[in-house]
Amino acid sequence: MMYGSLVRYCVVLCGAAVLACASPGRPRLSLRGGEPVVYRCASGCRILARYYTLSDNSLGFVKLTLPGGKEYTLPNVVSVSGARYTDDRELVWWVKGDSAFVQTRAANGEWEISIRDCGVARKQK
Repeated sequence: MMYGSLVRYCVVLCGAAVLACASPGRPRLSLRGGEPVVYRCASGCRILARYYTLSDNSLGFVKLTLPGGKEYTLPNVVSVSGARYTDDRELVWWVKGDSAFVQTRAANGEWEISIRDCGVARKQK
């Protein structure tokens, strides 16, 4: 969807702006992470996640590849428990420990679990 591309563009643009504005006396920011993590879900589907953070921990995000090949780049947002990544429009990726699930918007606008009971199958190298 076009919105996913917009989110990716904004994340890259913001990251580039932060890196460009770094003062000479400060260490430059870098991107950490990106190792692939494969989740297997109750339905038998697989989800590939790559988690990233800026070196100063000011921004975290995940790049998800869902069944069917659709990709999302979602920023980390405040959550009470676990880690929550969302574009606040179309998709939420909730992670707690080695467990995760996906929420999508229903026709009535409410969030509903669309892929449940996902667990880390393996961390790829």
